[in-house]
Amino acid sequence: MIHLICLHFLLLCIVPDADAVYAGCNEETYVVENRLLAKEIELARSPKIYFIFNLHEKIIRFKARGLCLRELPIYDIHCWETPVAGNAYRLLEKNAFLKPARRVIVPGKITEKDNPGMEAPALADMPSRYTLVLDGGLRIRIKPTRSGVISLMGAAVDDVTQLFVRPISFLWRSLFGRPYAVIDVVLEKNDAKAVYWSFLEGSVAIIYPP
Repeated sequence: MIHLICLHFLLLCIVPDADAVYAGCNEETYVVENRLLAKEIELARSPKIYFIFNLHEKIIRFKARGLCLRELPIYDIHCWETPVAGNAYRLLEKNAFLKPARRVIVPGKITEKDNPGMEAPALADMPSRYTLVLDGGLRIRIKPTRSGVISLMGAAVDDVTQLFVRPISFLWRSLFGRPYAVIDVVLEKNDAKAVYWSFLEGSVAIIYPP
């Protein structure tokens, strides 16, 4: 409850008065921040975890009930083609070249080698390079920091692939009037895995513009 009160107080404090606006403050920035804070207050009323991608501060926050559960630093950000407007988005799916495998055990056919306790993949099994597909045509491509020969080679192949895929995707969607925006976010490898592990389909992320 105390975190909700703090959010309400912050929302009241950030609302600009006429003098502040005329003093040269960016009114559009206030409008965006007010809208996002109001959305967070709405999300904080539920016990579900939600996510804050603050591209300006270069940080990702896992939050629940207004309480910050974890913070992850962002090493680099690149917004491709369409400017990113601050908004709240719902995760539709996660696309990865190698998705974590989940063993399916058929009832009545469990052998001695089958261990139901090993059915769910662990955090270490999560991919560190993937795409978060959100509503509104927004995609967030998570990439790990580059270290090691194998990682650098994989990153080079991925960059070349995206160099051809993105223009085609953008033109295709433009023909049908569909919005398209891509944000490249670079995280430490284990942090990237933690986002994949925690950010479930249907969860909401609030995106602050850079």
